[in-house]
Amino acid sequence: MYTTIVLFYISLAFIFLMILFKHREVKSGHPTVISKLGSGSDHIFHDIFRTAKKGLSYLNRHTFVAIGHWMVFHILVRIRKVYVEIKALFLALPQGRKMLDAVRGRGEVSNHGVSFYLRRIADK
Repeated sequence: MYTTIVLFYISLAFIFLMILFKHREVKSGHPTVISKLGSGSDHIFHDIFRTAKKGLSYLNRHTFVAIGHWMVFHILVRIRKVYVEIKALFLALPQGRKMLDAVRGRGEVSNHGVSFYLRRIADK
């Protein structure tokens, strides 16, 4: 518990020091030792950010919608495959086929149906 608190305050102190050093560097115009050490890798980060900016510039409303459609299509295809497999397993059982026919309304309707409507259908 105390270790976490101490690490937090040490990190906070380093953040304040970095801000003060950067403020002094901007005011004086002379780079600090840390800035001189990091200047060798500036071109690498510049290239990374330029590539990211170029990639994000291609994303507008139309490409966003197209990417969304593509993702939803692939998700729905996988869901449909699972549904087809479950349905095949369900139809493999005799009780499952009978239940599916009852749900679809393909079962036999007796004269003693549950409702008046079913009795009228059975009479015709």
